This record gives sequence, structure tokens and C-alpha cells, in this order.
Amino acid sequence: MTKSVAVVNTMLLSILCLCFAISSCIEKQMQVPSDRPNIVLIIADDLGYSDLGCFGSEIATPNIDALASQGQIFTNFYTAATCSPTRAMLLSGTDNHLAGLGNMAERVPAIVQQVGQPGYEGYLNDRVVSIAKLIRDQGYHTYIAGKWHLGLTPDQSPQSKGFERSFTLLDAYANHYQPDNRYTSFWQDDGYTGYPNGEYSTKVYTDKLIEFIEDDLEDTDPFFLMASYTSPHWPLQAPPENIEMYQAKYDFGYDSLRMLRFQGLKKKGIISSNATLPELPAVKGNLYEISNLPLLPWTSLSSYQQKIEARKMEIYAGMVDNLDEHVGRLMDYLKEIGKFENTLFIFFSDNGAAVLDFNYTPPESEEYQSMGTYSSFVAYGPPWAHASSAAYRFYKGYASEGGIRSPMIVKMPFQKDTGAVVPAFTTVMDIAPTLLEIAGGRYPASYENRPLTPYKGKSLLPLLHGESNRVHMEDYVMGWELFGRGALRQGDWKITLIEPPFGMGRFELFNLREDPGESHDLSEKYPDIYQEMLKHWENYIQENGVILENR
Repeated sequence: MTKSVAVVNTMLLSILCLCFAISSCIEKQMQVPSDRPNIVLIIADDLGYSDLGCFGSEIATPNIDALASQGQIFTNFYTAATCSPTRAMLLSGTDNHLAGLGNMAERVPAIVQQVGQPGYEGYLNDRVVSIAKLIRDQGYHTYIAGKWHLGLTPDQSPQSKGFERSFTLLDAYANHYQPDNRYTSFWQDDGYTGYPNGEYSTKVYTDKLIEFIEDDLEDTDPFFLMASYTSPHWPLQAPPENIEMYQAKYDFGYDSLRMLRFQGLKKKGIISSNATLPELPAVKGNLYEISNLPLLPWTSLSSYQQKIEARKMEIYAGMVDNLDEHVGRLMDYLKEIGKFENTLFIFFSDNGAAVLDFNYTPPESEEYQSMGTYSSFVAYGPPWAHASSAAYRFYKGYASEGGIRSPMIVKMPFQKDTGAVVPAFTTVMDIAPTLLEIAGGRYPASYENRPLTPYKGKSLLPLLHGESNRVHMEDYVMGWELFGRGALRQGDWKITLIEPPFGMGRFELFNLREDPGESHDLSEKYPDIYQEMLKHWENYIQENGVILENR
């Protein structure tokens, strides 16, 4: 070999090595954001639409607000009207009537025509498969702590639905400090367990989630974590230091708070500057029924009644404040172990603001002092719930916007474009398809030799990546039914069925773009659209096996 040829060969070898090095460097840079991310779902229980600082609230939620500022705020996100139907839709990606929660399990025994019928099992049935199972099949660790409310027996437990680690309340609610059913309603991993009495629920659940991650810390597999908090669901109880931060803050009353929140939503760009407040009803609502008790203006209450009512809201605000504190703990832990950036965060509430109104407390002489402690069992009722719903009509249990529209925040891994307000129509059924696509899986036609109901939801990823400005086409139809109340939306049009005096006892037609507060029935002005929407409703009933309650 001549010297010149040797030199050329050496140069070629150097160039090849340099190209390989550059290629490897580029490949490594590209792999960082393409590694499968961890997934954290954070679900608040009965949080109202305007209860977060980033949605115009006076309650301090700096950690959740930070997620919003680093991610995106979704203003047009829909759930079911109550908790367990929403959770069924979340985990199954389809309508709650198909998934087994056509009604709340505790309600079905009172509705004779629903007992024993498909879709009313009271737990996730065999027609669906939990996203936890599908994502675990893709190599993810799966963890859950907090509320389950999707079945009480071992074959309906989180473990049976794909969660390898769990610490959950199987029931709908419990005392946040000392549950009466502490040995029969809590499930850990593979069996019933006790609750650590005296410890506050939000702290307990956060501790468990951190423990689950810590136990697998040396493992390189990604994790799917469901932080299914029971706060701020009644009973209204919170650590004293959180409650006292809001002392005397609500002495101006629920009517003034509603207006303050409404203006806050406008300032944040969550609702249009032209939006108007829906008119308040004359009577109180309830979860299942509408009460004949009057909805009293704040100024009509005695000074003692105002003191008690204001204390309820102070405790509620303390619960939200404390929830944010522990969301912050979870975020800080993920930052500490270097997993925060490569994590998808999704935060939302399972339905609208709570409506129940009761005072299980000691005698009047001790009432105020005990409120918010483990011995008190109070709810804040319709007047404060109207304030939490603010721009929207009614609250939990109703198919109006205040019952089914939820605040949602999404932070993508390594997200660069931040702080956007996203008005696209999205639903809780879209989350399962999104997570499955992120995990690299495909939704099967059957699972464990049983056919599956197809997803009704659709992946959010094209919207999140900026490849599209919508998730669903304009002709997409979504329906809701619970307690004999119903609604159906297509594009900007919505029909809503609520019994008198809250509604007309028949479907009313609204244009949500022009009237998000559902204040003006357009059924007579647009009869063709109204009839078309009613046909969609009949199709919805048939396709989903809905068995209506008689009202």
C-alpha cells in the first residue's frame, strides 16, 4: 500500500468515525423526549369549575397553577355528572352505561327497572377493559391511591383491573381522618386493609403514591400513577392550618363570591368577556331530587347563620389549599428523582361542584368550634356550589354545564409551548385512548377471550402536539344520562333535560357558543335543529342501553 493511499484511508476512517459520533449524538438527543413518559393522573373529587387559582379563584393553588402555566388549560372538557360514572368513562374510554356504571351502584337498588340489567352492574363489566390493564401490558408499572368507587369485592378491585400497587377507598366517601368503615372499605394491593386513623386522607394517599414509586425506583420501566384524591368531597374536614388561612375570607357571602369568581374567569380568559351569569333558581337542588326549600340570599340569613355558612366555605377552601399542597409534594418528589420533565400530567375534577346540604354536628353551642374536625360531618350546599360553578348552570348530579364541565390541565413531557388556553371540545373518554397511544399500544377488539366495546373517546395527542386544533369532528355526538336527567351535545348545540322547577321537564335547546349559561331555550326558534337533536338522543338511548328513571 502506498503512503498516499494509506493517508486517504486514514482520512476516510476518521470521517466515518466522526459521522458515526455525530449520528450517535443526534440519536441520543432525539431519544430523550421520545422515551416513553411516565403518566400522572390527578383527580380532584367534587371540585367546582372556578375553584382553582388558574381558573379565577381566590383559593391559593400555586402548585396546580404551576402545572397550568407550564402546560395547557382546557376550558371545554366534559365528565359525567357524578363520580363513579366519570371514573368508569375514564378507565374504559367509553360511555358509562356500556362500562357498567349506567347509574351509581348505591342508587340502582332503588330503581327496579335497572336492577340486574346490562350496563347497571355497579362495577366495570366484561364489555370493557381498564386502561390500567392495557398500559401494564405495554410494560408500565401501574399505581393508584385514593378513591376507587368502581366495585367493593376482590374481583372488582383495583388489582383485578390492572393496578399492581394500590391503596384505595372502595366506597364513595369516608371521614377524612377516622373512617367508620376503615377495615372493610380500604384495599391495598391484593386485599382489604385498614386506614391509619387520625391521618388526613390527602396526605395518606400522597405518601402511598410516593412509596410505590420509591419501591420501584431502580427499575427503568415507566409508571402510570392515578392520584385519585377524595378531597374536597364532603365531609368538609381539613387540617386547622389550612382552614385558618381563609378565616373571615368569606364573610361577604356566597352571592358575592359567585360574582367574584365569574369576574375571575373572565380575567383569566377562561370564559368570554361577553358572558352573562345564569339566573339563580328559587329553590335548592339536591343530588337526586330538587328540594322545595328556598335558595336564600345571603342578606336574609341571621348573623349566626352567616357565621356557620362562611365557616363551611373556609373549610372547603382549606381542603382545596391542602390538596394543592400535596400535589406540590408529589411534583417536588418527581423533580427530586429526575422524573418530572419526562412525565405527562393530567389534572381534572370528576364532576361539578357538590350540592349536598347537611350539618351533622354537635349542639349549637359547640357547632362552630367543631366544624372541620374529625367529629364534624358537614357539606357546603347549593348556595356555595352555585359560586363554585360560577359561569355555569347548577352543579353535580345535573346534566347542565355546571354538573358536567370540569377544569382540566395537561402538561406534556418536555413541553416548550406553555400557558395556552385550549377551547377544543374534549371528554374524559379521550384520556384512555391518549394514554394507550403514548404507551405504544393498540386497542384490541377482544381481551382475555371476550369482545370489547369500541372506544368512544379519541386520542388527544394530535391536539397536544399542535397537529390539529380539535379532537372531535363537528358532527361528533356526546350524550349524558343520570337520575333521569339527560343532555346531548353536537358542535355548539346542546339539549338538556331537567325536571321542574330547574328545567322545563322536557328537552331545552341551547347554543353554547352564544349562551354557555344555558339561559335561553331555542327549541321554538330552531325547530329543525331541535328535532334533529332529539333523534340523536333516541339513537344515544338505543346505542348505549340507557334505562331511564321515571321522573
